[in-house]
Amino acid sequence: SSGINAEYGEAHYMAEYFSEKQIEQFKELFGNFDKNGDGDISAEELKCVLQSLGEKVKTKQCKNMIKQYDKNRTKRMEFKEFLDMMANVFQYHLSHPESKTGNGADIAQNRKLEELFDSLDVDESGYIDEEEIIKLTEKLGEKMTIEEVRELIGQVDKDGDGRVNKDEFKRLMSAK
Repeated sequence: SSGINAEYGEAHYMAEYFSEKQIEQFKELFGNFDKNGDGDISAEELKCVLQSLGEKVKTKQCKNMIKQYDKNRTKRMEFKEFLDMMANVFQYHLSHPESKTGNGADIAQNRKLEELFDSLDVDESGYIDEEEIIKLTEKLGEKMTIEEVRELIGQVDKDGDGRVNKDEFKRLMSAK
């Protein structure tokens, strides 16, 4: 399946993919890049979004990305289409933990990683544990076994407590 269908409303995304808190964080992120406040993101605005997250992209790549998610063919990305893209990004990073971008020193990227960590730390314990990873992968339609989750945690769990803290998460997401 191609993931999320943009015709579904926000409630669908909340129930199926992201928590209410994550949706709010994505709305805030979307709003930051919808510079003119018209409710959608142009290719130029998307390029700014991705560059602030450490991605090196050209405007043409952003136009192609918008085209991929642009269900109503406006050549611009609306919030529901943005959520569609974010769900695919989450799926990709969960299934390809070795592929990372950015230089790790970028302050904006660091802030985004902290926001991402906070959105994944559902119980606000300061750690991402097995249960939170399993729930996230289920939401993304990529159910992992407990063994796979433990292996993933083991790759980054420097202090050996069986959970991923914010520093371990940032190291994982910033690794080249």
